[in-house]
Amino acid sequence: MLIYRNVAMVMVATLFLQAAMGALGVALPLAMSGAGWGRPAIGAVIAAFGAGFAIGAWLSPNMIRSVGHIRAYAGYAGGAAALTLLLALGDHFIWWLITRFGFGMCAAGLFAVAESWIADATPSERRGAVISVYQIVGRAGLIAGPFLIALPGFDARDGFIMAGAAMALALTPIVFTKRAQPSLPTGETVPVTRLFSIAPAAAAAAFTAGLLNSGVLGFMPIWAQSLDPEYGAGSAALLMAVIYAGSMLTQWPAGMISDQMDRRLVIAALSIVGGLFALILVVMPSPSLGLAALLVGLWGAASLSYFAVAVAHAADRSRVEELPAIASGMLLVWAIGSTLGPIVAGVAYSGPLGPRGLFLFAAVASCILAAGMFWRRRAREAVKEDERSHFVNLQATSAELAEIEAPEDELDRV
Repeated sequence: MLIYRNVAMVMVATLFLQAAMGALGVALPLAMSGAGWGRPAIGAVIAAFGAGFAIGAWLSPNMIRSVGHIRAYAGYAGGAAALTLLLALGDHFIWWLITRFGFGMCAAGLFAVAESWIADATPSERRGAVISVYQIVGRAGLIAGPFLIALPGFDARDGFIMAGAAMALALTPIVFTKRAQPSLPTGETVPVTRLFSIAPAAAAAAFTAGLLNSGVLGFMPIWAQSLDPEYGAGSAALLMAVIYAGSMLTQWPAGMISDQMDRRLVIAALSIVGGLFALILVVMPSPSLGLAALLVGLWGAASLSYFAVAVAHAADRSRVEELPAIASGMLLVWAIGSTLGPIVAGVAYSGPLGPRGLFLFAAVASCILAAGMFWRRRAREAVKEDERSHFVNLQATSAELAEIEAPEDELDRV
């Protein structure tokens, strides 16, 4: 019972963490747009988070080994809370670029600590169920977070204070835990190029997920607010919540289907569906708020659902002893895409097409990914059904959990 109580405390901390990130995902773009920033500059600040996340994911194992899980989490959470609150001091480009880079590093460390803690504390026979609950709790935080800045009388800058408070609250459950901290990580890093050699389709999907989703989601609040200026931040909160809810509903069914067929076909199908709804938004970039919520919800249900399928495909192609490095490689490739995506999206949004350019970028990226999946399927046969790994419902931040999900039958095959 004590084990599950401590896991629950980690999940509560994750709920606050994701709520803070959901609030910042709306507050930051709206604040930059309200200050009159150009779209490329907004994209650069959004991209700084991805760059920081990539560095943080690379450095966090050594940090955890040096000081332990509890101290590492406390340091990362305190740093993230401070950097979030510092956003309210001014809207200078370099200042926000630095703070978002630092926040990305802290966020990567927080996820690494939380997920390794869950992996260590949960018995293997219950691990799948616990991980599923963890993912649902995280998505719930992302869904609820945007509404923190939609409260009456609040503006985007108040969102920074709310997000900072949520980050500080994320620290509380961890430091009050009674359980001894998990064992320290011992895995060694392996060059990410190994991922491209064994599962190029998975690498392409991870990169596109970062490129596309981070780019579009970064500018979604600005577009949403323009649809109903009177509703203001509420429009942005509604659309972001619908996107995350849609992806939460479809990710598990997509993964279960991918266990029965070539996962590359599932990725291609999701990409095509996401590209289709992006094209609809190119044709009608100013729908009513209700129609916009429907369209972006369906887009998010497809476009935010294939990263976990790609992780499973990479696991299918890997040896068991390679899974930790492959999981970390997928996360790093995703982070690289998340760094480039907002920059490309900002340029597309600032062009003559305006928001049409943003959705055209999404449609083109989705179509290229789908074409790549079909090409790889012709170039290499699918993994046999009895050699496939079981799907695990993971977000792009969950490399630690992906590392420990090698089924026992796979261990027997190696």
